[in-house]
Amino acid sequence: MKITIKTKAEHPVSVWSGGTTTQLYLYPQGSDYARRDFRVRISSATVDCERSEFTALPGVSRTILPLKGSLHLYYQGHGEKLLHEYEQDQFDGGWQTTSVGRATDFNLMLREGATGTVEVCKLNSGEGIEPENEQNGILAVYVAQGSAWYENQLLEEGTMISSEEVGKLSLRSEGADGCRLICVRVQL
Repeated sequence: MKITIKTKAEHPVSVWSGGTTTQLYLYPQGSDYARRDFRVRISSATVDCERSEFTALPGVSRTILPLKGSLHLYYQGHGEKLLHEYEQDQFDGGWQTTSVGRATDFNLMLREGATGTVEVCKLNSGEGIEPENEQNGILAVYVAQGSAWYENQLLEEGTMISSEEVGKLSLRSEGADGCRLICVRVQL
């Protein structure tokens, strides 16, 4: 199983109207968020303004969850959702969306028929998980809090480990406080 590991320092950061965005994963290789030619994008953004407008992304299915703070999302004509830390919601990226609240969030964006799930895994000290990737899938695990071991490599907070091949990742929490991992599974 071919694995890619990117540390916090290796993720590109850009500015948006409400704060900064850290791009954690983009598929296929060579695609670009600005050109909207990606099929899968995973990112984390800071929402520094009390009120902000999300970028309209027609044709994009979005899943969002706050890592720190809370977000009150207003989907014009489609209701609203209050999200506290690690609570998630899925919505159409083409909806006019207003966010109220300062937070750091985690985003999964999918296009062109790709589907996916986001699972928050809270591990106590020494506990492990073995998420599995299926055929035509992508498996990505983000260290949202604390640190974890993959084989003999310590994955610190802000690290993303991913694979586009079939197989399992064996991860174990590190430290007395355990860790929180966000497991993303995508089917292309």
